[in-house]
Amino acid sequence: MVQCLSCNIPQTMKVNEQYAFQVCALTADLVCVDAKIVATLGNPSQKDAFELYMYTEDQFVPVSFNDIGVFIYEEPTINSCALLFITFKATGKYRFQLDLVSESGNLPLADLSFEVNVINELE
Repeated sequence: MVQCLSCNIPQTMKVNEQYAFQVCALTADLVCVDAKIVATLGNPSQKDAFELYMYTEDQFVPVSFNDIGVFIYEEPTINSCALLFITFKATGKYRFQLDLVSESGNLPLADLSFEVNVINELE
């Protein structure tokens, strides 16, 4: 069973500008597993420092992290990508951890960590 997560979010972004990116959940298996994606902020206090929207079912849906900096996407489609839009409202470094886990037993299937540096002006 080979699963992976990928993300094409830029590593450096300008504050108050919206950026589109994708998160993909992929498998090499012919049989898709029921899974969910757990997104965790490196610093939960940053949860209100950005606006995040997911495009699903022909509409933009806001993505909100809870007080401990976690968002759970319950119904990812394996072997596809989710389109997201993010706007950071404050400069700084933002760390994200994505974990693809099985729906039954929360067994880890894949993970991905990345950091975004948000600045005032792009060079």
